Amino acid sequence: MKSSKILVIEDTQSILEEIKDILGFEGMEVITAKNGQEGIDRAKEYNPDLILCDIMMPIKDGYQVFNEIQHDVILKDTPFLFLSAKATTDNIRQGMILGADDYITKPFDIDLLINSIKSRLAKAANRKYSEKERRETLQKNISQAIPHELLTPLNAIIGFSSIMKESATNISSKKIQEFSEAIFESGNRLHDTIKKFIYHTEVELLLNDELKKDLLQSEIIKFGILMLSNQCEQVATKHNRLSDLNINPNLFDGKISLGHFEIIISNIVDNAFKFSKKGDTVHIEVVTDETFVHISVCDEGIGIDRIIGENIEAFTQFNRDKMEQQGLGLGLITAIKLIEFYKGKFSFSSNKEKGTCVKLSFLLAN
Repeated sequence: MKSSKILVIEDTQSILEEIKDILGFEGMEVITAKNGQEGIDRAKEYNPDLILCDIMMPIKDGYQVFNEIQHDVILKDTPFLFLSAKATTDNIRQGMILGADDYITKPFDIDLLINSIKSRLAKAANRKYSEKERRETLQKNISQAIPHELLTPLNAIIGFSSIMKESATNISSKKIQEFSEAIFESGNRLHDTIKKFIYHTEVELLLNDELKKDLLQSEIIKFGILMLSNQCEQVATKHNRLSDLNINPNLFDGKISLGHFEIIISNIVDNAFKFSKKGDTVHIEVVTDETFVHISVCDEGIGIDRIIGENIEAFTQFNRDKMEQQGLGLGLITAIKLIEFYKGKFSFSSNKEKGTCVKLSFLLAN
């Protein structure tokens, strides 16, 4: 079994040697550093499983070390324990506010030190295992969903058009109408899939573009209820369920760009219709308070399991084993990321017998 790599950053040689001996006896590989800068360099060189760091040190103190570690893409999730003789409430609180995993005071209890390190290593290992499972699930979803969502409508388009091409003189006008409708529907499905993929990619890029971020977050949507109603009616018409749409309106101006507002509403409302039956009402309610406009989208469909709902991500479909559905799971995650981008809020409640209610909150324009 691979031994854990522990980086100990401590400027007092006797304490450094003592910790090295203690952890070495526990079967851990110990890397040492005598000051903050050397500790940062060693961390980048060895990529340790855990960092134990003194606070009061020359060149760079423990807080500076922690800050640099947190800004390193590779090291930022490494468990970090502060070690210091400064055991005041303020010192401990500062370490915890920064995000350190633990704070051990000197002189330290050997058992406490060992147990704290083993506990943090175990939590990190469980997190890595969960992330590995999540990556494997995502890879499986991508390998299954993308080919299906691209090839299914393409096969229908090619198949029906091929029949029409080869049997042009023998096919009835009724069949031509049926085949044309099937081709049109498949084309729209393919177009919708590609459009959502493009939106998802654009949002991922947007999250890392500070210039566009500032510009977009300053935009305002005027007469938001009109834009909301328009998007809802478009989605309902697409599903041939305009009579199932019920909107309880309220005037508002929101701090969000029009284009992104339309993407969010379109995706959320589309899910409400997708996961409910014709004849079931989709309720849209708009209320405001001093800070936010709250938009609730409630359906009477199958509902979403709470555990599944809390693990929403791209390329993931809900209850695929129980029901046929279309899409790559991009619409909902794109909407959520855009809501968070505009400092809004997303929540949902769901009941398998009563459907799902999604609540979107956007900042009101001043």
